[in-house]
Amino acid sequence: VETRVKIGQGVRMGWERRRKWLSLQETCFLAWQNAIADASRKGFAGEDELQWDSYDILNKQLKVQWLDSVEQRKLMPRSNGGKRAPKSPEQRRKISQAISAKWADP
Repeated sequence: VETRVKIGQGVRMGWERRRKWLSLQETCFLAWQNAIADASRKGFAGEDELQWDSYDILNKQLKVQWLDSVEQRKLMPRSNGGKRAPKSPEQRRKISQAISAKWADP
């Protein structure tokens, strides 16, 4: 029974050490990652600082432009009539004859 307890304690101590080591690694990794991100954002001397939220900024600008274009389209005068080409006088005459012939037959 003592051996089993000693083995259990050893395993628990090993896991505790592993947990501490992984926590330390993660903390170090996050600090390293943040330092690299900050350095790359600032850039070298003479370079422009990057904007990390440039996607959101562009998205908002595009949305505003789209809304403006919608408003512009609403304000533009609309043409009367459909999109079909106007019928020639010859076509109108043929249509008129066809309709009158249909009404003439009982």
